[in-house]
Amino acid sequence: MKLATWNVNSLNVRLPHVLDWLRDNPIDVLCIQETKQEDSKFPYADLKAA
Repeated sequence: MKLATWNVNSLNVRLPHVLDWLRDNPIDVLCIQETKQEDSKFPYADLKAA
């Protein structure tokens, strides 16, 4: 199992970088800290697709 953790300090700003990284680094679990994101606006579909 591959696990990664990333302190993104605003997922809105870093989402393109996170998605690119996920495409290049297949992992099983990604833990994201400091998303500064409301639950209703969290990009679940984008992250799941990556």
